[in-house]
Amino acid sequence: ARARAYLHANCSFCHRPDGPGRGTANWLYDTPWASAGACDAEPVAGDLGVSGARLIKPGAPEQSLALLRLRAQNAARMPPFPPLGSRRLDASGSALLDTWIRGLSTCPSK
Repeated sequence: ARARAYLHANCSFCHRPDGPGRGTANWLYDTPWASAGACDAEPVAGDLGVSGARLIKPGAPEQSLALLRLRAQNAARMPPFPPLGSRRLDASGSALLDTWIRGLSTCPSK
């Protein structure tokens, strides 16, 4: 629940139905996880050169672009996320998402 709340607070302003963010993810907290369009979803805005990258890849934070984009510190390669107020890495948020992704064994069925 904490990881979903973090994604809602930091990502859903853009990544929601009719939002300006690209891709399929809907990070609104009240969206059922099975309907969020993020688990095992292929990226539409680049894969950061990561083989097998997905927005959220269960058990594999190193292949989960939602986390990798949060951790990105090279604005020339990838703008920081979220785009406002993110000049420094949110270490606690990063650790929270890392632990959550590692704990996922599969995507929920719809």
